[in-house]
Amino acid sequence: LCPRGCQTYEANHKANHAKYTVSSGIKILKSTIPGAGLGVFTMKEFSKNTFFGPYTGERHRSTERANQSGYAWTIEDDAGDVYNYIDASDPHRSNWLRYVNCPIGQNDENLTAIQFNGEVYYRTLRDIKAGEELFVYYGEEYAKALGLDAFGHSIENQTIVQSFLTPHSVGSSKTEQKQQQTTSAKKQKTVEREPVG
Repeated sequence: LCPRGCQTYEANHKANHAKYTVSSGIKILKSTIPGAGLGVFTMKEFSKNTFFGPYTGERHRSTERANQSGYAWTIEDDAGDVYNYIDASDPHRSNWLRYVNCPIGQNDENLTAIQFNGEVYYRTLRDIKAGEELFVYYGEEYAKALGLDAFGHSIENQTIVQSFLTPHSVGSSKTEQKQQQTTSAKKQKTVEREPVG
């Protein structure tokens, strides 16, 4: 996870809370993806398996609202059923992770979304250099709605989060094993993007 104190807040910036929650070494700038609005860029190097998060926003159970949002991740229970959504469409109630865009191609993806204990985290898939834009794959439906090629995600690309997020990774229960195998979160589709500025 982020080292202690890496997420900073500036209380006087209520106009857009999410922009002022950036972690150390992160900056929100115009995305390199045409028409995508803002994106998240690194100002320093981050090593593989660095975690960011959790993704914050309003929690609700409305699939319709989640689909309209474009900023909502699906949270599933142990049985794989939708439990609720974390919706970061309101920049006053969310953090900087809402600005991470979906990549145009698989080679651009450098983060993966992880669901763990009812939260969504982003994990670096490789070492990331200073100046790179961060990208996380939102899921096949979202990619199709944006006109992007949906690219496959194998289990090897998914994280066994237990070893990173808890001190007791050995001897996990069947529920934990299933959670580890289905760690990719799902973002609800939309074609609307946030304008720059």
